[in-house]
Amino acid sequence: MKKLAPRPSVRVDFDLPLATGDNGFTLIELAIVLVIMGLLIGMGAGLVGPLTKRAKVFETKEIMNAAVESVVSFGASSNSLPDAAEFPSTVRNPNDTWTKPLNYIFDSNLTVGICGRRSTNITVNICPDAGCSSPQAINDVAFIILSSGENYNNQTAGPQAVAAAATINVYTQGTDIDNYATDMSRTEPYDDIVKWITLGELTIKADCNSSRLKILNNELLVGQKGVPYSTDIYPNGGVPFTGGNYKWCRQENISSGLTFSPVTLSGNCLTLAESSWSPANSTLNISGQPSISGTVMYTFFVRDDSDSSGPNDNIVQKSLVMTISP
Repeated sequence: MKKLAPRPSVRVDFDLPLATGDNGFTLIELAIVLVIMGLLIGMGAGLVGPLTKRAKVFETKEIMNAAVESVVSFGASSNSLPDAAEFPSTVRNPNDTWTKPLNYIFDSNLTVGICGRRSTNITVNICPDAGCSSPQAINDVAFIILSSGENYNNQTAGPQAVAAAATINVYTQGTDIDNYATDMSRTEPYDDIVKWITLGELTIKADCNSSRLKILNNELLVGQKGVPYSTDIYPNGGVPFTGGNYKWCRQENISSGLTFSPVTLSGNCLTLAESSWSPANSTLNISGQPSISGTVMYTFFVRDDSDSSGPNDNIVQKSLVMTISP
C-alpha cells in the first residue's frame, strides 16, 4: 500500500493593527475617574449621618405621639393619669429610637382625678433664647413626654411627679444652652424633643362634662309643721375630699325649727374663705320639727377639692324650695 505524505500545516496570522482610540484609559484619565468617584463617595457618606438623624427624630416623634394618645386614653377611661410606675406599661413603646426611655413629667394631683380640676402645677415656658427672656408661657399643663434626643443629656427635666408649682423650660432646637452646671461649664445645642397636653385638652378628650360638680336634688321633701322631718342634699362629680366628702355652706337663716348639718352659714358663701367652710361631709342633712308652715327657699353651696393647694376649688350652688304644710 502506498503511504500518503502528510499534509503541510497552514498558519494564519491574525495580528492586525488596533483601530485608533482603542488604547484604553491613560493614567491621567484613570486618576480623574478615581477622584470623581472619591468625591461622590465622600458626599454620600457625609449625607448618611444627617439623614439617619432626621429619620430617628421623625420616628421618635411618632413614638411620642402614640405615647401621648395612650396616656390620654388611660385618663379618659380611668379619670386619672398613670403614675411613673404605670407609664411604661401604658404606652406601646416606652423608648425612643436611640433606645433611651421616654421621660414622663406629670401633675401628681391628676393621678387621683382629672375631671373637675381647674388648674395644674406645671407651666411650660417656650424659650426664644438661651437666657429664656420673654418666654411664651403655657399654663396648666397636665403632662409632658420628652426624648433627650441624640445626646445622652436630658436638657429639659427629669422624670418626676410634680406636686408643687414648677416651670419647665423648652428651647428651640439647636439653641446652645449650659446644662452642665453641676460638673463643668460648657454649652451644648438643645436637641430634646418635647410634647405636652394641657388640662383643658385633657378634660375635653376625657369627656369630663358628665363629671362636673353638681347638686343632684331638684326639690326638697315636703314637710308638716310639728312633725319630725329629715332629708339630705346630695352632691356628685368634681374632685371630692378624702373619703368622697365635700364642704358645704348655706346663705339663708330662716327661723323654721330645722337643723342643718353641716351647719356653716354665710351671707356670701362664694367669698367665704375655704377654712371657714364646714368640715367635709358626704351629704348635707336637714332634720327637726318644722315650727312654721308655708314655702321657704334655701340656697345651698357645695365645694370640692380640685385645688388642694389654693383657693380655686369648684363651687356650685342650687336654690331649693321647701314646702311645709300646716
